[in-house]
Amino acid sequence: MTVGRLLATQLLAALLLGGCVGVETGPTKAETEAAAARVVADATAAQAAAEQSGTIHIGVAGPMSGDLAVFGEQLQRGAEMAVRDINAAGGVLGRTLTLDIADDHCSAREDADNAANDLVAKGVVFVDGHFCSGSSIRGSKIYAPANVLQITPSSSNALLTDTAAQSKITTLLRVVGRDEMQADFAADWLTHVYAGQPIVVVSDNSLYGKGIAARLLAGLKERGVTPVLNASFAQGQTSYGNLVAKLKEIKPSALYVAAYHDDIGRLVWAMRASRVDAEIVGPDSLNTPEFWSYAQGRGNGVRFSNAALAVERPEAAEVVASFRAAGQEPDGYTLNAYAAVQVFAAAATATKGTDAKEIAAYLRQNTVKTVLGDLSWDEKGDLTQAGYIWYVWRDGLAVRE
Repeated sequence: MTVGRLLATQLLAALLLGGCVGVETGPTKAETEAAAARVVADATAAQAAAEQSGTIHIGVAGPMSGDLAVFGEQLQRGAEMAVRDINAAGGVLGRTLTLDIADDHCSAREDADNAANDLVAKGVVFVDGHFCSGSSIRGSKIYAPANVLQITPSSSNALLTDTAAQSKITTLLRVVGRDEMQADFAADWLTHVYAGQPIVVVSDNSLYGKGIAARLLAGLKERGVTPVLNASFAQGQTSYGNLVAKLKEIKPSALYVAAYHDDIGRLVWAMRASRVDAEIVGPDSLNTPEFWSYAQGRGNGVRFSNAALAVERPEAAEVVASFRAAGQEPDGYTLNAYAAVQVFAAAATATKGTDAKEIAAYLRQNTVKTVLGDLSWDEKGDLTQAGYIWYVWRDGLAVRE
C-alpha cells in the first residue's frame, strides 16, 4: 500500500466517520473530494489488477483475536470452506476466489477502519463481515465509496441498515435477522410466561446489547409490562458484585441479559454462586460453546433465542458433513459466513460481474438458495424473514426447546 493511498484512505475514513475537529485544521471541500476520488481510483485499480490475474479477491472481517475471537474464527472457517467449495466447482465467472482476512477486534473505532481499509487496498470486491454491528457500521462507510459489496453474517443491530439507508448506502446486506425480531420474540415470551412476576432487563452497553435491550423494553411496554429494574454494566467486567447484590434484593423471576456470551457467562456464575435463582434469558450471542466455559458449568437452564440452527437444515447437510469430516463443528455463525459467500457468488454469476451496486440491486429483487435456506431481502438489505426459536443450555449443550 503506497503512502499516498494510505493517507487518502485514512483521510476519507476520518471524514466519513468522525468529521473534522476545528475549522482551521480541517481539509477543504476540494481536498475532501480529491481524497475520496483517490480512494475510489485506488480501489478500482486494485480490483482490476486482481481481475487481470484471473482471480476475484474477497475478504472476511471480524474479531480474529481477543475475547470474541471465537466468532472471528467461525466467520473465517465458514468463508474458507465456501471459497474452497466454490473454487472446486469452477469458481465464479470462470475466475478463482481468493480470500483475505482482516482482524477488527470487534471495534467500533480505528481497528475497524484499519481492517476495512486493508481489505479495500487489496482489491476485494466483497466483504463477508463484520461480526460486531459497530464494526460493520464503520466498515460500510469505507466499502460503499470503494464499490465493495458487504454482507454481514452476524451484525443484527437495527442502526446498521437504518443508517446505511439514510446515507444512501446500497451495497450493504445481511444474512441474519435484525435485533427487533428476537427482542419482540422475547417480549412475547416473557409477557406470557412471567405475567405479573418481576422481570429485570440489563445490557452491557455495547451497540449490540443496547439495541436489543431498547427494543425489548419497548416491546414489554407495548404489552403493558414494566420491568422492576432496567440496568447496564460495562462490557468485559470480571466482577458483577453490585448488580448481583441488587438482584438478590429484588428476587426477580426472570432476567434478560442483552450482552455477549462472555459477560453473560461470568454473570451467570456470579448469580448462581450467590444463589440468585432467576431464569436467565439472552440473545443469539449465547450460541457458542464458550458460554459454558465462562459460566464454569453453572449455565444449566440459561435460555437464548436464535434462528433455527443451520446445522439442522436439510440444505446444509452436505456442507455440515464436510466440516465434520475435517474435524470442525460448524457452530455459531460458521454457516452464516458460508451463506454470505454463496450469496455473493450467485449474484455475481447472475449479473455477470462483480459490481457491488449491480449485485446489491439484484439481491433486493431476487431469492438466493443457501445453506440457510432461501434468502430474500427488503430495500434496506434486511432479510424478509428470520424466524426465532428457543434453545436452552443443558450439561454443556444448547438444546432446542
